Amino acid sequence: MDKTTAKILREKLKDLLPMYGISEDYEITVGNASYDDTQVTFKVQIKETGAPSAEEKDLERYAKLHGLDTTKIHDIQGKRMTLVGFNTRATKMPYLAKDMNGGETYKLSVDSAQRFFKQTEDA
Repeated sequence: MDKTTAKILREKLKDLLPMYGISEDYEITVGNASYDDTQVTFKVQIKETGAPSAEEKDLERYAKLHGLDTTKIHDIQGKRMTLVGFNTRATKMPYLAKDMNGGETYKLSVDSAQRFFKQTEDA
């Protein structure tokens, strides 16, 4: 087994899964592979369609901890930004903010997120 064979098998697996009707109510992701001389192992993730991602779930949890308003829209350098996620593995810039016009995602530190998206006292 080599890298090229693993890539080919991943593509075949991606094509094969929808044939069994699983993909209608679920989002299926065939992820990274590990392989040796005789076998390959893929990480397959299946989640309900429309279910929040881990980053979206973490955002709700950590936004409360840091006193942030996840519904707030803030203009940062001429871009309309809103919080969309929290990366628990990123210690310096864990918050993810999305440009509502361009669709690009940017990283923010906790301090920056608190400066831009802090909850107002009356909320």
